[in-house]
Amino acid sequence: MSSDRERAERREQIIAAAAELFAQHGVVNVSRHDIAKSADVNLRSVSAVGEHRSDLLREVVERLPDAPVADAMRKQADDPTASAVAALLAAAQQVLGDPTAAWDPRELQALTAAPYDEPLRALVGARVERRWTAVQEVLKQLDLSSKSRADHEAAVLHVLAVGVGLAVLAPIVPRAHNTGAWTSLTARIIDALVADSHAGITPVPATARVWRARVSVANAPGAIAQLTRVLSLLEVSVVSLTATATGDVREYSLVDLILTSDDAINRVVIIDALRSVGTDVVVGRGEASDTEDVAARVLELSTQLLAHPDYAPRAAADLLLADSWEVVDASVGDDSSANTARLQWTVDRHVVLRRAAAPFTNGEYARASALLQLLDAVTVVRGTEGFGWRDSLADGSEIVTRLARPEDTTAVEALHSRCSQESLLHRYFTPKNSWREENLRRISGGHRGMTLMVTESDTTSDENVIAIGNAFPLGPHDPSVGEIALLVEDSWHGRGIGRLLLAHLLEAAPRLGFTEVVAYVLGGNEAMRAMLPTPESNPPGRWESEPADNLSSGSRAYRLQLSR
Repeated sequence: MSSDRERAERREQIIAAAAELFAQHGVVNVSRHDIAKSADVNLRSVSAVGEHRSDLLREVVERLPDAPVADAMRKQADDPTASAVAALLAAAQQVLGDPTAAWDPRELQALTAAPYDEPLRALVGARVERRWTAVQEVLKQLDLSSKSRADHEAAVLHVLAVGVGLAVLAPIVPRAHNTGAWTSLTARIIDALVADSHAGITPVPATARVWRARVSVANAPGAIAQLTRVLSLLEVSVVSLTATATGDVREYSLVDLILTSDDAINRVVIIDALRSVGTDVVVGRGEASDTEDVAARVLELSTQLLAHPDYAPRAAADLLLADSWEVVDASVGDDSSANTARLQWTVDRHVVLRRAAAPFTNGEYARASALLQLLDAVTVVRGTEGFGWRDSLADGSEIVTRLARPEDTTAVEALHSRCSQESLLHRYFTPKNSWREENLRRISGGHRGMTLMVTESDTTSDENVIAIGNAFPLGPHDPSVGEIALLVEDSWHGRGIGRLLLAHLLEAAPRLGFTEVVAYVLGGNEAMRAMLPTPESNPPGRWESEPADNLSSGSRAYRLQLSR
């Protein structure tokens, strides 16, 4: 006769086999014979544990631990270490990412069978009651004092029902689950739930986390208030907030935030909360110094750049909340795109910033331009060699030629709008009637190589760009050959600007690693043809030309070997 210990071990062995099979195949697809085979026992032993599958399911469910989300809700109810909103958002994210975290599949099967099995119903009812109580306590932490008891119970039911529904639908709904969108929706529901209450804000501890955040919101009354309210529900403190109108009609505001929170709030929760009120959200860890006065931080950055100009790439990355940054040779690397910002730091060195979460905005490029202008000023103060030219034209007027900055995009677009179709055809070999933002960004300095801007020296603004010159690698595999191209505003033709700009491009080209440059000239572009073969206007050597078969009839490719 088997001992009581052996019978108990065999019983647990059978229940463990049933639990595994129920999880893999479902209760309706598992027989007692299957369980006996898996547990390596006879059918009579299985029947001794449970004559029906519902009996075995009850034994399995009775031993199941609380699902992770249910356990988190219970802990939040007993000891609220985080804000209730943060706990609920974290639960929402976890449920959509892994529905089994909210409800074990065997528990769901028990819920379905419970109405037809009284002992199972009592067992499942007790487990649901524990969840109900925990969620109810967490929702009380939202300070829903103005809500009726029915509202409270409806909110609890909503939380539980959504969890059950997601867990049931997840295996059979083929659509991908967007956890960010889901938790953002959850944040909006919670915000509406407590819209007329006054959530208590606890003091932020001395060991608070510091965050840098950026989000685009509608430029409309109430948008900023909604943003700060969502953060207050998380008990996240706003240390500083700056909003800048962006877009052609100023329909959006780019909001920069310095935030503090306790350790229970993570980056993902803040991102999802901000996504509930805006777009293009970027959140990164800050530093203790970020909580200082804004003016003090700006002065500190200026001082640091004055003492260490090489800090500029890191400063640019911090300024634009980039995920990564690198300093590259001017003729290699990625061009500017939605999530890549390329800045001309010096003639031969560029800074490439990357960000996966959100595209770089016009407002951020304006800040990058301000940083580059600051570096120009630092160069002057230090008395070191700068880069740029001030030239006098034959009529006595002066022009300034300098490296392009991201903010020049608007001025470059305006330059193109003032140029004739013939000038645009000679520059691009096809008429340009409209410009995508990305293309404008690239030809305004966001490409490999170099972009020079020409402005009137007596203008009070850099917005009046009258010419632009580009030098960029001819192909992706040979950075030693560069292509040069010019565009001069029609009203400035015939005054020598093209010759000066060409000379400056050729002067800087060796620093880009070019040993040879090529200029493609359409047939009929006599002004460009007249510039290229003239030795006295260029470095030693003469342009060699050949037919440009890839262009129209009469077009030429002019090549010049450079001395380094």
